[in-house]
Amino acid sequence: MSRSRRRTGFSLPKLRLDLLGGSHRRTRRTGSGRGALGRSTTGRSSEPQPALRPTERTLRRAPQKDRQAASRPTARPAAARSMARERSAPPVMVRGGSSAFSWQTASRQQGRLKRRYDITLNMPGAEMRLPAIPEINVGWRLFSFALVASLVALLYTMWNSPRFTVLETQINGLQRLSSRDVNTVLDVRNQPVFSLDATELRERLVQAFPEFSSVEVSISLPAELVVTVEERQPVITWRQDGRTLLVDPNGVAFPLRNLEDPAPTLVVEAMGSPVSYEQDLLEAQTAGTNDSNQLLTVDMVSTLISLGAQAPAGVPLVYDPQRGFGWQDERGWQAYFGQVKDMEMKLKVYNALVNKLEQKGERPALISVEYVHTPYYRLSR
Repeated sequence: MSRSRRRTGFSLPKLRLDLLGGSHRRTRRTGSGRGALGRSTTGRSSEPQPALRPTERTLRRAPQKDRQAASRPTARPAAARSMARERSAPPVMVRGGSSAFSWQTASRQQGRLKRRYDITLNMPGAEMRLPAIPEINVGWRLFSFALVASLVALLYTMWNSPRFTVLETQINGLQRLSSRDVNTVLDVRNQPVFSLDATELRERLVQAFPEFSSVEVSISLPAELVVTVEERQPVITWRQDGRTLLVDPNGVAFPLRNLEDPAPTLVVEAMGSPVSYEQDLLEAQTAGTNDSNQLLTVDMVSTLISLGAQAPAGVPLVYDPQRGFGWQDERGWQAYFGQVKDMEMKLKVYNALVNKLEQKGERPALISVEYVHTPYYRLSR
């Protein structure tokens, strides 16, 4: 009876000791039977140990399996690690976002620390805590915004500052025109100097004043506008259709703006534009020397100057589109020389005819040398 109790009612500590020493006892087995255990080497009890049940054998083998499992490295699946990480992260609610984004947002918010200041009072062990001040990190975006805002404020101040406003224009080189005429065309008074374009102002002056052979415009800070011009010098006064034009040595015509200004003594009374003007103008365009106000060519101007020197003093030259250039002689006849070609030879032929008629005592009404090889005259009736 005592053996049966000992077999069925063993305590847990004793079973633990038996389990720890199970491997050692198995080495001491005898060959009498498979399920029987050998005697104990300690000699504490000479009684034979009862045969173990299958359940007891499993319990004896458990410690050995636990040791083997502890010695092996544990490999947790990736899904399990991800779930563990999500459980460890604090819950953050983000509308329209994912869980990964929520975790990053939470970590960023936690990283924004605040400065805390504690002030020690005169009483021992007493201090006063001031409200926490958030730490401000100035990034490149804030710096860029401040830089752009400063530039905009600076430009606005300079644009509206009287220091950078043009009040008057300095004009150099005027002879026949006045500064008032030029300022009226420029129209830059009380305008910011930053809004002025030197090229545009120069084109405006060239279009408005053909008497300017050259125009230079310079703009400098804070509000200085300097215009330097060179006026054309007229050599011929051309009267046509009730208008009076002045012509310079290059054949460029420009209006006589002030009747009180002195005009050239060489006057041409024209009944139309020169016939050969279009052909000469085409040649000038091909040569690249054409001007929008070109009236005569350079050769025509030089020829007219020579013809005016041969004309009677104080007598204006005339121009007829059919007969060409000529004059009304003070002795009572009309002389025509055609176009400006071969003008020197035509003048010699004209003087020879006049001498011949004077010797004969004849008084002509018309002498034409339009064609140098076939001159003719017509007597007065």
